[in-house]
Amino acid sequence: MKAQITFRKLDGSEGVALVNGDASDTVQAKRELASYLSLPAGESAGPSQDVDDRLQLAGIDPRSVKAMHISE
Repeated sequence: MKAQITFRKLDGSEGVALVNGDASDTVQAKRELASYLSLPAGESAGPSQDVDDRLQLAGIDPRSVKAMHISE
């Protein structure tokens, strides 16, 4: 299964990542994107906050992450 993840960087530019795996919900899409970009693990209170922190530190707006299933 593959998914296309689109996102917006904090500088306003757009990005796209093609990832293997299921990115059927927003939290999973964020995790897949962080993994795809090899972002270092953060330290925070919860799993969804952790991935948001990782994306933010990499210059990605976590609220902008969207995934679309593209193949089986």
